[in-house]
Amino acid sequence: MKKTLFTLIFIAFSLICFAQINAIDYESLNKTALNHLVSLINIDTAQPNPNEILAQRYIYKNLIDKKIDWRIFRMEKPRANLIAVLKAHTPNPLEPLILISHLDTAAINDNWQTPPTQAQIKDNKIYGLGASDAKNYAAINLTILTWLKQNNIPLNRDIIFVFSADEEASNEKGLKFLFDKYPSQLKAAYALNEGGGLIKTEGNKDLFIIESASKMYMDILVSAIGEESHTAVSSSEDNAIYKLSQALQTIENYPQEPILNDWTKNFFKQIYPLQDDDAKTTIDMLLGEDKKLSSQAAKIIMDDNFLKTQLVNTITPSILSSGNENNIVQSQAQAVLNCRLLPWTSPDTFFEELNGLFTQDESIILSILEKPEMPFPQPSLQEDDLFKSIKNSVTKVFPNTLTLRTMTPASSESEILRRHGITTYGIGPLINSGKGGPHQSNENISLEDFYQQLKLTLLIVLDFATQK
Repeated sequence: MKKTLFTLIFIAFSLICFAQINAIDYESLNKTALNHLVSLINIDTAQPNPNEILAQRYIYKNLIDKKIDWRIFRMEKPRANLIAVLKAHTPNPLEPLILISHLDTAAINDNWQTPPTQAQIKDNKIYGLGASDAKNYAAINLTILTWLKQNNIPLNRDIIFVFSADEEASNEKGLKFLFDKYPSQLKAAYALNEGGGLIKTEGNKDLFIIESASKMYMDILVSAIGEESHTAVSSSEDNAIYKLSQALQTIENYPQEPILNDWTKNFFKQIYPLQDDDAKTTIDMLLGEDKKLSSQAAKIIMDDNFLKTQLVNTITPSILSSGNENNIVQSQAQAVLNCRLLPWTSPDTFFEELNGLFTQDESIILSILEKPEMPFPQPSLQEDDLFKSIKNSVTKVFPNTLTLRTMTPASSESEILRRHGITTYGIGPLINSGKGGPHQSNENISLEDFYQQLKLTLLIVLDFATQK
């Protein structure tokens, strides 16, 4: 009798909660999330000295107000990480979900037209450092956390909310620290992070990309050795800067064959319906059996910078250095190559091939500054329950949109989560490919995009983590 009574009470409780879910007051949620975003932007957490504890204080004050438990974890006093957990309402919960967002931002660049750490709303956009990377995610996750708690939404799994530090640098004081010292706090099977978003197209359908994999990060130092001399009597043959420029040109012209595997082929098959007839023909050639035609098609496709990242390892000079006096030629010039490697590449083999370009030139020396930790997480094409929830929710927020999984050329905390066996996907708002994007002066996000990101994230959570 007691068991029957408990069951009836639980069913009634669930019906009340689902009535609340079906009548979500998005206007109120939007207002709350916007207030959080403005408040977080107004807290300076820019690298190289982010002091994330300042933003964490804002977050935990909101959690205290809603009677939500939280804990702070930190390697150093100002470099704080915060974790709050909403527990499942069922005695046999499914595997936990992590919602993660980082609170540090990129360093402040020049040329801001508004104060970077003072949020400004104009022309239906929110301007400020972190507006799209990633204080928008933090504001949305905080809004969802408190809404789920306030409305006592019945969860079928624990949801672990992580507000992390140090993502824009090394993660050493953030997620890596948490996994090293407090791994029990992050026991989960799935995670939702930054990394994807909506892409507007000129065709009949827009594109929503779900970040499902990432490339490997590697830095290589190229050193050119010459003769120190006065510029008035310098020889170009012994000039280290000339030698370095020639070496960089050799690397630029280094031919890389595109790598086609199941992941790559699946990606191009997914984008195929969005292409015009010429592009479809090129993809047909790329995926065809004729290797010569496939190679020719790859060269055409790689004219697009993003599509190129899906086919080959990229090599980009980022830092040049030599002397600091106008009339002296130093004996050495150096360049840092930032390389983004496909996850199925061997970093050692890649380095050996680059180094092999200069076996006949003792004046050019290559050395590794940073190499990926191996083994690297490999992408999967499996459509698990979280991926399905994302696809279902994208359809509701962005009708007539093609959803596909992609590999980001950049790095994020998702790599660390995947290294610990956690299936991780990245979502986001409209991807801003113009001015004002992440890490740019006048960083901004439109109100419409921010509210759509909030709605999408909430629907994913409700689809994936509430009792059906």
